[in-house]
Amino acid sequence: MLSIYEQTKQGRGTRSRILAILNETDGLTRNELVKRSRLTYEQVRRQTRNLHIAGVIESRLVEGERRYYLKKPSASPVLVGFLLLAWLPILHPTIEIEPIKISPYDQRDS
Repeated sequence: MLSIYEQTKQGRGTRSRILAILNETDGLTRNELVKRSRLTYEQVRRQTRNLHIAGVIESRLVEGERRYYLKKPSASPVLVGFLLLAWLPILHPTIEIEPIKISPYDQRDS
């Protein structure tokens, strides 16, 4: 089960930061992620767990240390969608959503 913080703005930012770091240097431990991201250990622990459950990252035991790796995005449409949502704030942080305007010509009588 994902943590209760999964849908918060801070949680999305934390996951995005972790994904950006893993994109640069794959195969890091939680302690290495803490040092590179300047997040707390608890933030890294919670969000690596969420990313692992969501199937975005995978963990492997390497020489007695748990290391985290990005999964390849070709796995599933759900994974690709999750990655897009996670990276969107990094790729374009000022996206604004405009309301849909319906033209009177598009409306039909029933």
